[in-house]
Amino acid sequence: MSKAKFAMAGRAAAGMTAAAFALACPVLAQPAPQQPVQPGPQQLAQHSALKRGVDAAHAALLAGDYARAAALAEPLADAGDPAAQHLMGYLYEKGLGVRADIGAALRYYGDAAVAGNADAQVALGELALGGRNSFVDYERAAGWFRLAAARGDARAEVRLGLMYAEGVGVSRDRAIAASHFATAAAKQNADGAFYLGVAFLNGDGVPQNYPQAEKFFTLAASKGHGEAAYHLALLYDAPALGPPDPARAVAAMRAAARAGYPPAFAGMGLFAHRGDLVGDADGAPADWFEKGMRAGDPQSAFLYAVALFKGDGRAKDAAAARVIADQLIAAPTTPDALRASARRLQRDIARQTPGPLTLRD
Repeated sequence: MSKAKFAMAGRAAAGMTAAAFALACPVLAQPAPQQPVQPGPQQLAQHSALKRGVDAAHAALLAGDYARAAALAEPLADAGDPAAQHLMGYLYEKGLGVRADIGAALRYYGDAAVAGNADAQVALGELALGGRNSFVDYERAAGWFRLAAARGDARAEVRLGLMYAEGVGVSRDRAIAASHFATAAAKQNADGAFYLGVAFLNGDGVPQNYPQAEKFFTLAASKGHGEAAYHLALLYDAPALGPPDPARAVAAMRAAARAGYPPAFAGMGLFAHRGDLVGDADGAPADWFEKGMRAGDPQSAFLYAVALFKGDGRAKDAAAARVIADQLIAAPTTPDALRASARRLQRDIARQTPGPLTLRD
């Protein structure tokens, strides 16, 4: 038994006597009445002034006036206000209005987190999880996320769920992961709803259930979550929920594209290519593929290269298609299957491209 668990067991044993007396005498079981301490006028005025100062600092941050945000927040943070401390930690972490200083960020975040500020606890968890000029410490990250989750922070629930899903800093447990996602989804958190939908889609930690996946993808998509809308489109385009529903699939895929989820542009282009967007004003397949390529989606880039090579929706341009194929092959993030397709396209282009003229020609 660890020292911490041993100490907890000892405290529990010591409390048995008091519990026995409480059972013997019901009066002792009742908590002593406590009179609430009412803050005086001076305390109320101080609290109101602090809140106005922090609100003004946040407004300056949102307006992009980082120097003013720092000037307003720093004296409040140094006076011990947790919200101002969190704001100063953020400014120092990002180098906004002040010189970037991860040490100062950690000090301000730490003071706010110890005071119970959930935003600061999440920030410290993120720093421990991702490093960013601080040491990677998964166990410490999980600890901060647990503290924030205990204060009702849905973001922390999602982070804990992801850590349990992948076994990072904790023992891998998909059921615990799903429970964290469910807690976040119950708070209307879009990421929590999305990951819970993925859990139901794949049967990870919960029984596989496509209608439940649809339910939580719909919740997340209603909050602008592009990846959730994309998954919803794939569900409607497959027989998972019954006969495929092209109209709903297109609507969900369009929502994903409008939210800026890069793979959705390829999805819209493919829907257009098979005739699901007849009369659509948003463009032909090649238009969607080009948008996806510019958004950084490798599948869209490959499909756009094919359109250029074949002259499908664009003037035929084998040279431009070859450039895109070369870039896909060279990019380390290109999926292996897509890289293989790009190599085949590269060979097809080479076979159909005339060689250089010679004296014999």
